[in-house]
Amino acid sequence: MDALLELANEASVSSHRDAMFAGAPINTSEGQPALHIALRAPSTHKIVVDGIDVVKEVQRVRHLMADFATGVRNGKIVGATGKQFTHIINVGIGGSDLGPALVWDALSQILTPSLHCSFVSNIDPVDVEKVLEQHDAQHTLVVLCSKTFSTAETLSNGRIIQQWLAASVGEAGVAQHCAVVSVDPQRATAAGIAFAHSFDIWPWVGGRYSVASAVNLANIVAFGSNVFDDFLSGMCAVDEHFVETPLAKNIPVMMGLIGVWNRSILGRETQAVVPYSTALRLFAPYLQQLIMESNGKQISSDNVAVATQTSPVVWGSIGTNSQHAFMQMLHQGTSVVPVDLIGFAKTQATHGDAHDSLMANMFAQAQALAFGAESTEPQRAMPGNRASTVLMANELSAQTLGALIALYEHSVFVQGCVWGINSFDQWGVELGKKLTQNISQQIAQGAPSSDQDASTSQLLQWYLKHQ
Repeated sequence: MDALLELANEASVSSHRDAMFAGAPINTSEGQPALHIALRAPSTHKIVVDGIDVVKEVQRVRHLMADFATGVRNGKIVGATGKQFTHIINVGIGGSDLGPALVWDALSQILTPSLHCSFVSNIDPVDVEKVLEQHDAQHTLVVLCSKTFSTAETLSNGRIIQQWLAASVGEAGVAQHCAVVSVDPQRATAAGIAFAHSFDIWPWVGGRYSVASAVNLANIVAFGSNVFDDFLSGMCAVDEHFVETPLAKNIPVMMGLIGVWNRSILGRETQAVVPYSTALRLFAPYLQQLIMESNGKQISSDNVAVATQTSPVVWGSIGTNSQHAFMQMLHQGTSVVPVDLIGFAKTQATHGDAHDSLMANMFAQAQALAFGAESTEPQRAMPGNRASTVLMANELSAQTLGALIALYEHSVFVQGCVWGINSFDQWGVELGKKLTQNISQQIAQGAPSSDQDASTSQLLQWYLKHQ
């Protein structure tokens, strides 16, 4: 660990961290701060960007969200026909979906929401149509999340849902059922999205870091603002630990450095995440975006090729399901995969003995990975010496969930510092969007363009022929 800590010091992790918390434009390629930490900062803190105290702005929006949530929950804010909202549909993709969906799936296992939430993300029309089949438009609130309202998936699904609403409450009533979350809500209007309620986010919050913002509005309404406050307090506690604790005892720093060791020194290409909690079944997909979109890069912040391997491929599932799916490979396969195992000492479930068995399974997997098993029969032998990191908490709560997310956020930041990359841009995502626009135009025209590459041209011709 001493060598890894020396590496962290050489990479100036502490000074980069301090610059992030001070609001410096550490997202250099976009000239932006990365101030997701301001979203959960105490109201007494002050972070000034371009002459504006962003903490004060965040607090203003939090108060607006709390008032809105209270109004919906107590029936003072209702739909166009005067009926109380009982269901929420969250429309977004990437961080505007993965974060809220994770929070809903986790907290609805341990708390009783006042409204039911559903999530629509994919542009596949089957996704949105199946969700709409389960809802009564007159009782449905729709939350549409997009920083710029230029995201194709959100616009497509938003328009389909608004047509569905109009068929039930009339064109004039659609807006009363819709809230938008955006950097500039008027862009939603320009895109043809009607809404009566809007909540701000800011350019300095990346989508994959936005779960502490108004992007989580659906859950704030469903569970209440007090639960959201608890969620943010967990994130804030980890922020404070990250800033105040020496590197050698700093949990996000240690996690980040272990990740660097596994990926860059040992050459481990993938990382598995296995929560022993059904409530965290969406945690691995959430981390896929957080880790791979942040650090899946080959060019440094100085615009030169990196000298080592960066982000691992992240995957996983819940325990004990994973033991009947892929743990065989982790124990005896030719690829060595570091594993994060996550568990809780307490459960809110009635059958505590089953929870004991669940945790026993997790401890057994960590033991088996570490020490393996000898056998005179080669096919029964397990080599061991396979790394796992075990994360334990007292129990799953809104506060614990927030802390867990912040822990991984900061460990990703530490890795980005060591690798010398910008963890806050995503130009690989932008290229796909640009190419999709061009190909969509060719589909609408009924033929590939003359300058299209041969492979894509053949695919388009086959698709158009078989529609």
